[in-house]
Amino acid sequence: MKTRKLTILMVAVFVISTAAVAQRTTSQNNKSEGQEMMKPGMKHDAQKANFLTQEQKETMEKLRLETAKELKQLKNELRELQAHQQTLTTANKADLKAINANIDKVAGVKAEMAKIMAKQHQAFRSQLTEEQLIKFDSRKGIMNTGMRNNDHGKRPEDGRERNNQRGA
Repeated sequence: MKTRKLTILMVAVFVISTAAVAQRTTSQNNKSEGQEMMKPGMKHDAQKANFLTQEQKETMEKLRLETAKELKQLKNELRELQAHQQTLTTANKADLKAINANIDKVAGVKAEMAKIMAKQHQAFRSQLTEEQLIKFDSRKGIMNTGMRNNDHGKRPEDGRERNNQRGA
């Protein structure tokens, strides 16, 4: 009886330790993959910093700060509207007119934020030389791909390929 319990205990310890080692190895592999994924982004930041003069960097930082200040209030308002939307849509008796009015408010805030960002983008561009403009504009494509996507290139749980088009 003691031998049987001891054998079961040894097998259980072996299984648990194997699982722990396997998870540690997997997390270490994921960490190194993540670090590899970060390297191109870091390289890009270094390249971006290389083609701007110090004066341009300071001007860009000022513009970035001013834009962040403008956007902060709008982001807060957007979060409040989204929370209110959640409340409206989950009410026992949903008021469709109120839901639609709130959707319009959300769209208005998002449009205002987009206008501010476009203004900042054009202000950035106005500070650049022709050569810098080419580099800056080509950089935009890099910034819109990669880690900005929330899916990080993963497939859905069911294994089908992800269709990134909305409404399709």
